[in-house]
Amino acid sequence: MLRPRLRIPRASPFALPARSSSAAQLLPLAYRSYHSIPVLENIPEKESEDGTKYRSIDGFLSPMAFTTAWDYYQTHVLTNLNRLCAETNNESLPLKDVVLATARDPAQAATFNYASAAHNNHFFFKTLSPTPTRAQDMPPQLKDALVKSFGSLDALKELMVNTATSMFGPGFVWLVRSDRPREPGAFRVLTTYLSGSPYPGAHWRKQNVNAATDFGESSERGLQAGKQYLENNVKGAGWNASAYKKDDFAPGGVLLEPVLCLNTWEHAWLFEYGFGGSPKSVLEQVKGGEVAVAENQKSGKEVYAETWWGYVDWNVVERLAFPGGKRQ
Repeated sequence: MLRPRLRIPRASPFALPARSSSAAQLLPLAYRSYHSIPVLENIPEKESEDGTKYRSIDGFLSPMAFTTAWDYYQTHVLTNLNRLCAETNNESLPLKDVVLATARDPAQAATFNYASAAHNNHFFFKTLSPTPTRAQDMPPQLKDALVKSFGSLDALKELMVNTATSMFGPGFVWLVRSDRPREPGAFRVLTTYLSGSPYPGAHWRKQNVNAATDFGESSERGLQAGKQYLENNVKGAGWNASAYKKDDFAPGGVLLEPVLCLNTWEHAWLFEYGFGGSPKSVLEQVKGGEVAVAENQKSGKEVYAETWWGYVDWNVVERLAFPGGKRQ
């Protein structure tokens, strides 16, 4: 496992700070925008001997790994998002609404990517605990619901860790609450790649007409096809979840709400855990100074995902899963 020397990170020469309430007037006009780096109240700041402020999660993310995955990356995506949103309607929208409003507009693909990346990365960090946690100690209501959906907490852990390890490319692994007509309050695991969003309204596409032949016709059929196409592209953008109906989703689509997120982008784990990770069996010293190499090694991503499971703030997950306080 790659374990670089612990050091307190200094300001990156590659990161232009995104706007914060205290520094708004110091930035050029083009960067004075609504979207700023949120305060991670769940991860308190620490102070080094020389007075430098930093954040870390001992046993999971070192100061440099934390700063890279949060401060530097979040600054990068929000700075670019603010540049694209300046003097547009997206400037004053919350991140989730920007994601929903731009997901189906090819002209705003870059805006969607930066907004979704910032939203997903924040979701990952806001569900972390600064100290180790035990899944067995999660609130009973959440525990019962997860066991009902997955059979056991160990099965859920294995599913999320294996899913993250198997992803051949960066993205996110999500635990979502999925409200099916005959299975309300069920939980599922899904993946999104790159800056993809877990929200149905962000990737919803429904086109039950032949665009190659129907559009452009001056007949009643053609006019109706064009009208329906426009209506389908408007639905879902910025809508509340309660406004969705069954027909507003693509075939197989269901209403869901994310409650937990595991970041599998390389910048979140590579610095701390490396590619190789650690062997699944203990290496034994052999006579002559040679070392027996284990045949089956864990990757750095797998070690990272397994370690993450022990730092999930399950109280936050429960509040996201049951915002009303009670299971519906």
